[in-house]
Parts: sequence; structure tokens; C-alpha cells
Amino acid sequence: MTATAPGFLEVARRPRWIGALLFALAVAAIFAALGQWQIARAVEQGQADDRDTETPVALDSVAEPQQPLTAEAGGRIVEATATIDPDSFIVLVGREQDGTSGAWLTARAITEAGDSLAVAVGWAPTRAEAEAAIDDVDLAPATVVGRYLPSESPTVTDFEQDTAEAMSVGDLINRWPGFDGDVYSGYVVLDHAPASLTTIVSLPPEQQTQLNWLNVFYAVEWVAFMVFAMYLWFRLVQDAREREAEAIEDAEAEAAASTVPSGEA
Repeated sequence: MTATAPGFLEVARRPRWIGALLFALAVAAIFAALGQWQIARAVEQGQADDRDTETPVALDSVAEPQQPLTAEAGGRIVEATATIDPDSFIVLVGREQDGTSGAWLTARAITEAGDSLAVAVGWAPTRAEAEAAIDDVDLAPATVVGRYLPSESPTVTDFEQDTAEAMSVGDLINRWPGFDGDVYSGYVVLDHAPASLTTIVSLPPEQQTQLNWLNVFYAVEWVAFMVFAMYLWFRLVQDAREREAEAIEDAEAEAAASTVPSGEA
């Protein structure tokens, strides 16, 4: 009687390969979970900034002196009761506004707690106009309101002409006479400038969503691993079936070769 080669399902239903299938499914489930986690991370990190940055909040509720600027505080409108130090005015040059290069008038504001805060008071077309506006700045204690932004990196300063361009807190504190105490790491662009200056344009943080494509790539890799786990099981079962089929064919060939044909002595 001629033996029949087993089919794929016949081999796959054997206990050995059912166990292997369960193991492959468990591995695939782990890979699927990891892929889902990577996708969630990609979406989470790419979510738009949906904070309410335009409603003023107390500065000390989102930031602390001598501490790095946090994502929660960056770009928000903040307010604090403070007094402008009359000896701390510094003009920054090379500051653009609406495509026109000009100058910022900056100063040191001292909060009720005695901490220092760099403020950008206003913009003027020229350095001379910015300096002339110093007399118009109100030096009485008042509520400082404006957008809280991260300190800029210092640039090369022209010491001969005593000019500076960057709103760098680290550079400014070296220029403030008699500075002492703690200072906020960011600076505030005031919402309203004195009449002789133009209010500095300060836009809210961009509201855009961008996926983290590195995490998406990792998620695709986990899916590929999941598919490979299932394919490996299929390939092992198929190889086992093919080996059995070959063994049957070899056995039949040997049996045929060992049989003496009728009529031969």
C-alpha cells in the first residue's frame, strides 16, 4: 500500500506544533504590545502644545529663580509685582521687528521676594531712541505682565562700542551694577511698552503636531518581528511536512528497488 504524504494542517495539528504555535502567538503578542507602545509614544511626543499660554498666571506659580525654564512655563504670559532697577537699563542692538532691525531696551526687574527678572521693555528703530526712552519707564512698583521666554545664547560682544545683541540672562547679570541674589533663568517681554517705544512682538508658541518618526520606525520593526515569529512557525511546520514527504518517497523508492521484477531469474 502506498503511503500518502501528510498535509500541512495534518502536521500543524500535532501536539508538538500546536505548542510551538502557542509559543509563537505569545511572542507575537509581546511584539504587538511593544509596537502599540511605540506608536503611543510617537503620538504622545508629537501632540500639539494645547496649553493656555495667553491667560496671565503668577510667575512664581510656573517658575522659580535659579531653576531651568520648564516646558510648562516657556511661552506663557506671566505676571509679577516688581520694581525696575533704574541703574540696570541695557540696550540690545540688532533686534528685528516686522523685518526692520532696531534695538531693545532691557532692564532688571526686582520682585517683591527680592529676586531678579530680566525684562525686555520695548523696541525702537535705533539705539539712540531706545536709550532716550529710559526716562519714560515707570520705576514705581507695578505688575509686570508679559511673555516668559528662555534665555538666548550669548553672542560675540563688541566691547569697544559697548554693544550686545542677545537677550542672554547670563550676560545681562554681569552687566547689571550691584547685582546680587537669585535670578530667573528666563526673561519677560512686556505686553505694553512706554509711549516712546514700540511693544515688542511676542508670538504664542506654535500649535503644531508632528509625529516622532523614530518611534514610528521602531513600531514598524516590532510589527515585522511579530510577522516573522508567525512565519517562523509556518516554515518549521512546512519543513517538517516536507521531510516526512521526502522520507516516504525515499522509502517507496527503496522498496521498489529491492523488489525483483517478475520474469527475472
